[in-house]
Amino acid sequence: MVAINATAPSALAVLQRAQTKPQIETGLKPLQAEVFDPTPKVRFGPGVADAILNVSEQAKPTKLSDLPPEHAEYLRRFGVDAAIRWQPPVVSDEEFQSLVMNFIKENWGNSDRLDLREALTSSTLKIQRASDVEGLRAETIQYDLFKDGHIFGGAGWGTINMEFYNAQAAAGVRQSTGSINGLDYYITW
Repeated sequence: MVAINATAPSALAVLQRAQTKPQIETGLKPLQAEVFDPTPKVRFGPGVADAILNVSEQAKPTKLSDLPPEHAEYLRRFGVDAAIRWQPPVVSDEEFQSLVMNFIKENWGNSDRLDLREALTSSTLKIQRASDVEGLRAETIQYDLFKDGHIFGGAGWGTINMEFYNAQAAAGVRQSTGSINGLDYYITW
């Protein structure tokens, strides 16, 4: 049984051109060989084409001199001349809560910390966006790095107000911070 799909006509055309033909000696040789172009002629739909154009428009590196001075200073140590800051995805509060809860259950569900496991099972774990916690000032900063117009790698770091964090711990608040794809969270239990 032979299956025919969208590439079958192209493959058949290649095979037909590849078959040997008897040569008649005429003394004349062709000036130019026939060329088969194997590259597919793909047409994207309007939505895909728009997405590709939007990605290319957004992906223009920024010179280090145009970044916040403290970011540029940190990135210069890598020997790069431009960078693109990653932007976290935009998700609803419900999606955020679900994403963080699933992450915590998957990664910390069997934790040695009995208090955390109890908070997970009793639903007393409180999940907040780090940006919503006044005084915490926690943020994940991530960049793609470029040198002479070519991608060089990536770098990232986090910031947090440790005075706030330590004061919460001293007050008996059980807490943790983290980031999932640039979505910074703060949990307490």
